[in-house]
Amino acid sequence: MKITLTDTPLLSTQQIGELASGLDALHTRVIKAIERLNKDVAAKKAEIASRWKNSSGFSGADVARFEQTETLAAIGQIKDNSRAELDGLLKQAGAPHAQLIAQRPFYDSPAKVLSRAALGDPKRTEYLQQLQHAGPAELGHMAQVAAGTKNVPLASAVLSLLDKMPSKDRPVGPAELANAMKLEDYEKVREYIKLGDARLQGILVSVRTWQSGRSNPLNTVSLAMREQEIDHALIGDGDGDA
Repeated sequence: MKITLTDTPLLSTQQIGELASGLDALHTRVIKAIERLNKDVAAKKAEIASRWKNSSGFSGADVARFEQTETLAAIGQIKDNSRAELDGLLKQAGAPHAQLIAQRPFYDSPAKVLSRAALGDPKRTEYLQQLQHAGPAELGHMAQVAAGTKNVPLASAVLSLLDKMPSKDRPVGPAELANAMKLEDYEKVREYIKLGDARLQGILVSVRTWQSGRSNPLNTVSLAMREQEIDHALIGDGDGDA
């Protein structure tokens, strides 16, 4: 199988968690900014309505028309004034999200994560030397031992040896072994990427809703579904230290 090499740096689980946490914080800032802007709109509406309510010399229809015109102009001014702030927050979210999703090729399967686990660990080298002449039965048992004890150096050594064997002779598949290890790095990064994606989409939807003045029910449902898919118990607040 051929691959295309890139110069994308491989980030640690903690670094990836920090990127997700940064997007989470930006999302909170956007929500608070829009809440503040909506309060400004409500206050301006109330001010205009109060002023026209006490006006005299115009018909009811004229007052309603003048009030609506002034209100729309005031809201437009608030939106125009908010554009730089919200555009700035959107730009701040772009770079960390790009860095986050660039990690997908490194973490798109447990087998990839296991294959580089314990690199440089003397125990992995020792296991490789001990098992280099092992047959399928012994390798199968060692795979079970690794999964049962969560011995990552042993599992990565067995994975390396399984990879060299013809598929028909393998007592267990590399992917099956990697899945059985339930690697924390793999599982956390998967959730961090989900969190980062959800927060970027939340930022985009919130800003677009504010700018257009109306929400899209499909976007609301989509965001809710994304949120439900995130295992917050595993990653905590997305700070990389859960």
